[in-house]
Amino acid sequence: MLLDDNFETIVAAVEEGRQIMKNIRKVLVYLLSSVSDELLLIGGALVLGLPLPLNALQILYVNFFSDSFPAIAFAFEKGDDSLDGKPSRRGGLFDPLMRFLILFIGFSTSAFLFGLYWLLLHLGFQTALVQTFIFASFGSYTLFLAFALRNLDKSILKYNFFSNSYLIGGVSIGILLMLTAIYLPLLQGVLGTVALPLSWLLGVVLVGLLNITAVELGKALFRRRT
Repeated sequence: MLLDDNFETIVAAVEEGRQIMKNIRKVLVYLLSSVSDELLLIGGALVLGLPLPLNALQILYVNFFSDSFPAIAFAFEKGDDSLDGKPSRRGGLFDPLMRFLILFIGFSTSAFLFGLYWLLLHLGFQTALVQTFIFASFGSYTLFLAFALRNLDKSILKYNFFSNSYLIGGVSIGILLMLTAIYLPLLQGVLGTVALPLSWLLGVVLVGLLNITAVELGKALFRRRT
């Protein structure tokens, strides 16, 4: 832009800058909402005197391995028509929508997972099995969440699900890593997981879809308020 004062070049540079800012916001919502999930989930178990649903190595595994690839893929999100003719958001990097989504996603997901954890334990299922289920549900949900956060302003149904091939690849790697953590004997010993039966694995997928539905409802609720 410094070498070319053509108006179209200036417009393109501004749009690119705004897209970079949008992608940074997506990454922050994605990562910070996961952190708040973990805090509330662990905190609830400590308050009620329950076994911890996630151990330290499992949290590190999700944060540094399976979640990293989708977060990196957000950098390759291309511009969309939501940039055209609209002023950029005010309020700094953490605008009201970001704060709402971080708190909403963190509270709704952790409350749902903690309630499910408490219920399964009280139904008498083996503790290690329930803990592995929560670990798999949490890790897989964060992978699914990446698709819902590709556009913070639109419903997931209103943009091309497969247009970011890097995100598809990142989520695929994340899913493979989660399956490895659950079914590879070496990682089972390190992470404290056990193999999940197929019915429980299908339950993991269902939990992820329900949580994504809640996120989409949260996005719609915010759009109605503004």
